[in-house]
Amino acid sequence: MTAPTAVLLGFDAHPDALADLDRLPPAVHQAAVTHLRHLVRAQVRGADLERRGLWDLSGCRKVCLDADKRWRLVYQERLARPLSPHTGEIYLIAAGARRGHEVYNIAARRLQLLTARAPRSS
Repeated sequence: MTAPTAVLLGFDAHPDALADLDRLPPAVHQAAVTHLRHLVRAQVRGADLERRGLWDLSGCRKVCLDADKRWRLVYQERLARPLSPHTGEIYLIAAGARRGHEVYNIAARRLQLLTARAPRSS
């Protein structure tokens, strides 16, 4: 039996992204959890995103959750928060259907809201 791979990256998520996971069909939800586990262990990386529909999602990555490529995770690789034992973290932005760029539209709106709330440095 092989030893489990250590968690190398922290994990954080947009609060609504956790609700997205709960709304996924059961088999897709299980795939999402498995993929997130692989991401924090740095065993895989999703493909880079750029423009999707009307949105520029540069700096984000995607993971396909099913063989038909109908379901996605959208996340960022970020520096870890202060006092974290990790140097980086996986930040889940959205989970959902690819159809009509739905998951990308949701991710872009959430990123815009996060950017709008970020304090400006003087």
